[in-house]
Amino acid sequence: MTSVRAAANLPSFFEGARFDLKWRNFTADLDFWVRQARKYGGPVLDLACGTGRVSLHLTRAGFRVTGIDSSEALLREAARKCLRLSLSAEWVKHDIREFDLGTRFPLVILPGNAISTFMETKDMEACFACVKRHLTPKGKVVIDLFNPDLEILSRDPKERFPHARYPAHNGRGMVVVTESNSYDTVRQVNLIRRYHKMPREARELVEEFAVRVYFPQELVSLLKYNGFRIEAKYGDYDESAFGAESPKQLIVCSVPV
Repeated sequence: MTSVRAAANLPSFFEGARFDLKWRNFTADLDFWVRQARKYGGPVLDLACGTGRVSLHLTRAGFRVTGIDSSEALLREAARKCLRLSLSAEWVKHDIREFDLGTRFPLVILPGNAISTFMETKDMEACFACVKRHLTPKGKVVIDLFNPDLEILSRDPKERFPHARYPAHNGRGMVVVTESNSYDTVRQVNLIRRYHKMPREARELVEEFAVRVYFPQELVSLLKYNGFRIEAKYGDYDESAFGAESPKQLIVCSVPV
């Protein structure tokens, strides 16, 4: 079997339309974001918006949305989908650690484990500083992050585990995804390798990326240290109470006036 590694310095195989193929069946969080927008109001600022999966759902629900992402390819796909669906949203290419839109929002959201891409605390704090500058006085920020699973973090890095299936880009068959991971306990960084087995082909593509692991009390402390007040914390998209077995850390914050 031939493996082709996704090189960091080349346009990613997994950007644009292919990115959507991986994520189009994930809809579990969409109603949650609509409920937050109805509760706290719009317009909504969607950070690390990708191809607009959440942004476009909010737009369809009647909210004005601005989406920010650092990937031109993902934003191009978001704009293409927006046009095809006859919707209107604003797409901005920017690093979410250093942006200034010159306006404020009653709701800022960070869906899809966005803050797990910050390997260093200083990167998260830079993002938080930008968020605070873009919140209205009574505005809310809602953070979506996985709750660390110790069983996954302690896996043997030499083993692969089933992860997902998604349609091939050419529409012929399904791509089968397995994954392995290696967790650095000192840096709290999990290096993940996903192996995408192409249908009817010997090759598989290897997608490699790292996520920072933020434990529950650590995340709450970081938010408080950076001037946020915790308004609510949920354990899943149904807004159930957070507990030890919760799959998610969903935190609603505000900045004390």
